[in-house]
Amino acid sequence: MGTIVGIRLADGVALAADKRATDGSTVRSESVEKLFAFDGPEAGTVATGETGSIQTFGRKLDTEVRQRGTEQGSPIRIDPLSRLASELANETGVEAVVAARDTDGTARMRAIDGAGGELDEEVAARGTGAEFALGQLEGMDRGVPVEEAADVLESIFERVAERDTETGADCTVWTLADG
Repeated sequence: MGTIVGIRLADGVALAADKRATDGSTVRSESVEKLFAFDGPEAGTVATGETGSIQTFGRKLDTEVRQRGTEQGSPIRIDPLSRLASELANETGVEAVVAARDTDGTARMRAIDGAGGELDEEVAARGTGAEFALGQLEGMDRGVPVEEAADVLESIFERVAERDTETGADCTVWTLADG
């Protein structure tokens, strides 16, 4: 399953996901993509669950965001993105954290559970290493600018991977600055 996180920082939001896929106690891959960006750099999500479900969730959400962008002609905002992600999470059984700007241009994120429930959070972690990740995230200096988030989150994933065998130390990070 692995671990995904999201955090609200001083000037934006950062999302991160490990790249490990496991089957029971066997590592199947260290290169599974669990982070998806949409609408150019305007929206993003990280997802955890079964590998095929993650890929289906990311592909379907990308299609929905593209279709909405074509119809509306403007970047997707957090409310419609989280509604779309909620429906797809319920359909695919994944957990996710999504991020986009609100109508004021502030970067926001929402945690989505496997049943489609949405929570507006400042710090979120889902997956097998969530408990460890939350401990690290809550102790993190949230005054860090988004440009420095990658180094901090990579360090957190290294520590989480030491405690959770389903979480890989290698992660991908995506950031969205306030607009």
